[in-house]
Amino acid sequence: MKPIFDFNEVKVELLKKFDGKNNYFNCSSFDNKVIFRKEHKIEDKLLVSDVINDHNEILLEHYQDDQFYYSYEDARLIDNDNISVCVARFDVNDVTRLENVAYKKYNIRTKKFYHFLTQRAHFEKHWQFYQNYIIYHVNPYTVFNENEEEIFVKHINWNPWIKLYGNPGLSTNVFNVEGEKYILFHSYVNEGPHILKYYVGILKVDEDLQPYGYCLTPLLESNRSYTDEKLLNNLWKWRNTKYRNSVKYEVIFPMNVDVGSIYINIYAGLNDCSACILKLEKDKFIEKIKQEPFIIY
Repeated sequence: MKPIFDFNEVKVELLKKFDGKNNYFNCSSFDNKVIFRKEHKIEDKLLVSDVINDHNEILLEHYQDDQFYYSYEDARLIDNDNISVCVARFDVNDVTRLENVAYKKYNIRTKKFYHFLTQRAHFEKHWQFYQNYIIYHVNPYTVFNENEEEIFVKHINWNPWIKLYGNPGLSTNVFNVEGEKYILFHSYVNEGPHILKYYVGILKVDEDLQPYGYCLTPLLESNRSYTDEKLLNNLWKWRNTKYRNSVKYEVIFPMNVDVGSIYINIYAGLNDCSACILKLEKDKFIEKIKQEPFIIY
């Protein structure tokens, strides 16, 4: 099934990319500020990430204690002061073992973490914040209040999507286009040993954040041809470590959406080797979504 937007309909603004020593991808924006995931190597045994701003200043830096290496991944700007971030812990004595990923909020101004009580799984990733609510997952679609109390859970019929594109996971903030609210989600399928292909889907919600339905057609589909082949090969070679071969991702990973007067701006990672803004013409988006049937929950 062809995606709603072919990639040649997307205007790509490249912000940062892999430079041979550090890898930059999965950026997020708020109020003209941008932050990035900066990936680098510890010796030749482990890849870890920091969070940096658009002036290359480190906001969150990886570190280790007696038990774990800590890596800060896929941070999103919530507002001018706060970011949300996945905190991954790797065993110091066995770096192939990812102990867990916890979700946290970090205040850039006070340099303090907020440690959420709501940790239902070993790998907590990509929560979204809307006013005083936390959108926790899309499968099942789960919303908490600011006290981390469950407000509602909706079991959307994701089976048609899963059969084609894999299990959906949350990706972006709620964004408004001409009075309609949407969220972008992601999923992936395994296309071979160490090869993953990602898809970007679109979910519509109402004023109370209740889910309306999703388009069965992906909004965007990843492809490694969207990136220079030499850059990708260099990245995969660099990502190989003493203990683990690199995964060859074909991925568009949306982090957050900002809606302008002409474009819908998706801040994203592209093929895990660049941070970019994917610009969709807003008028074209409106017309295309009108033509798409929704799977109603």
